[in-house]
Amino acid sequence: MKKGSISLLLVMVILFAWIGCSKKLGEKEYFDMAYQQMGKEQWSEAEKYFQKILDEYPTGMYSSKALFMVGFVNANYLKNYEKARKYYSEFLEKYPNHDLADDAKYELENLGKDINELPFLKNESAGEDSVVAAITRTGILTS
Repeated sequence: MKKGSISLLLVMVILFAWIGCSKKLGEKEYFDMAYQQMGKEQWSEAEKYFQKILDEYPTGMYSSKALFMVGFVNANYLKNYEKARKYYSEFLEKYPNHDLADDAKYELENLGKDINELPFLKNESAGEDSVVAAITRTGILTS
């Protein structure tokens, strides 16, 4: 009976270890899931997936965009300007020459402003006042 219990315990440990390891997603999968959540306007969920990239892949291929997007989601949707400022500032410190550096500076300069006050959105065509649509056109969310 002891041998059977030990074998069963060993099988359970291996099974739990396998299940635990298989749940970690790649950074592209996290990025894609964050993008999907943004499309559903699930801003907190999107932020969590971008944060997963920063936590699990801090030097990964998507970490710079994820860092920017945590700031972006907080600034434009969660209205957590202090957190947005922190992430944009960190982005600029880590990636001063990144393609999104000018965007991060612009976002910092315009934190808390109403979307209708932003100069680049004043020329948007009717029906496309969504910031997600605007940043998608600029390529921020593309891989």
